[in-house]
Parts: sequence; C-alpha cells; structure tokens
Amino acid sequence: MTQVNWDAVLGQAANAARAAVGEKWPLVSRAAAQQISLLIANAAFIEENAGEMTELEYKLVTKNQQRAFESVLTGFEAISIVLAEQAFEAAWGVIAGALRTATGLAFI
Repeated sequence: MTQVNWDAVLGQAANAARAAVGEKWPLVSRAAAQQISLLIANAAFIEENAGEMTELEYKLVTKNQQRAFESVLTGFEAISIVLAEQAFEAAWGVIAGALRTATGLAFI
C-alpha cells in the first residue's frame, strides 16, 4: 500500500471544487476549504483503516461527509443543492482516486 500525500490531494481537491463552483467560489471559499479539509481527514482515516473497513462503513463515512459538505455550501443563498453536489463530487473524485490507488479497495 502506498502512502498518500494528503497535502497535495487537498490542493487538487480544492481546485476541483473551485472549478465546479465557478464564479461563486469567492462566496464559499473559506467554508468550502474547511469542508475539503474534513474530507481529507476522513480519507486519511479510511486509508489508515483500509484493512478492516467494510464497504458499508466506507459508504457511511463518505455519505455523512457528503451531507455535511453540501449542507454547509447550501447555507449560502447563492449556492443551489445541485451546485453543492457538483462541488462535492469534484472534490471527492480527486480524493477517492488517491484513496483507490493507495489502498487498492475495489469499492472506493
């Protein structure tokens, strides 16, 4: 199993979310950055526990984080649920790719 450079992934995930949000990014950048940091923390937890984690546990961790991420972003009047979902998917796509490579877990 390879170890992920989560600092590098954080930057890539933030760039992906920024691209998804587009011109509204300045409105949500601080809140989104905090949420992306939490996604990274959860990904590191998944990486550390990959040997014991079941697919159900993985889905629970990621679904809870997705709901939190989207909830924070939709708290801004200018951000629709669709845009929040797109931002999450963009950021998590980068993070999940790094996790999949590091852990080899098929269900990621």
